[in-house]
Amino acid sequence: MAKSKTDNFLTAIKKYSALEREQIQKDIAEIKEEEIKKAQAKGKREAESYISKQYSINKAAVTSRYSVKNLESQGKLYKKREEITSNVFKKAKDKLIEFTSTPQYKDLLLGYAKEIAEIFDDNSCIVYLKNDDMKFAEEIKSVFSGNVDVKADNMIKIGGIIGNCKDKNIVADNTLDSKLDNQKEWFTENSQLKVY
Repeated sequence: MAKSKTDNFLTAIKKYSALEREQIQKDIAEIKEEEIKKAQAKGKREAESYISKQYSINKAAVTSRYSVKNLESQGKLYKKREEITSNVFKKAKDKLIEFTSTPQYKDLLLGYAKEIAEIFDDNSCIVYLKNDDMKFAEEIKSVFSGNVDVKADNMIKIGGIIGNCKDKNIVADNTLDSKLDNQKEWFTENSQLKVY
């Protein structure tokens, strides 16, 4: 009988040990599964963060390359626009210089002188002409009612007249040079060559 109690006791211990081992294995499996889920969630977050960072880095690099290319393109367009504008205005200047050799130019020059003479009234003034236009000095003087001194000005390249009245503190620029130069802004606005 004592053996039977010992056997029963050993059987109970084995059974209890088997139940304990089963519970421990079950707990280990649950902990393992929970840790795997945590590791997967962490891995997913890290992967998403890495992908997001890489996307931002790539986006910044692409945006930077695009900006550089865009600036280069704008630079080329600007240069081309300047080249076209320069050619247009060189041709216009050449045409105006040709015009200054015609009889109509003298009439234009005298008309410019009359406009300035009206502004200056009877006041004394100095009138500046292109060196080649000095041949019209006496006719230009006759348009003014005040005392007039006519001088050559090397700054006038195309033609026209500049009047300076110190008494009225007025400088009147009626040169073809300034009129042509004033057209550059209009040309840029209206030629559809603007660079954006």
